[in-house]
Amino acid sequence: MKSLTFSLIILCTLIGTPASAIEEPQKHFGYFKVGKGQIGEACPELKKGQQLTYIIKSNKPVRFNFHYHQGGEVTYPVEDHKTQFIEKTFVAEIDETYCLMWTGLEDDSTVQMEYFIH
Repeated sequence: MKSLTFSLIILCTLIGTPASAIEEPQKHFGYFKVGKGQIGEACPELKKGQQLTYIIKSNKPVRFNFHYHQGGEVTYPVEDHKTQFIEKTFVAEIDETYCLMWTGLEDDSTVQMEYFIH
């Protein structure tokens, strides 16, 4: 009888939870102002198999890369390059903190950064 009661409680909990709440991606958004040579960075933690979709937009060109650290080694899934817009989806190969990083190339660059973890 105890296992039946426990199963009913779990079932009622799952039925009462909307599917959208279970599947909703974690969304993050921000505006950043960087001057020439200044760095901005957002570093979400991902578990192996999680997807990170990110969008970076800037009013002026910036240098952008996407990287992670393991000990003293840095790995770049997206190498450093000049851009004003990038939109990509990345699937984490390992549990790690991954960093979206941009550097201002001119004064008063405004960067809009948005990412979703799903």
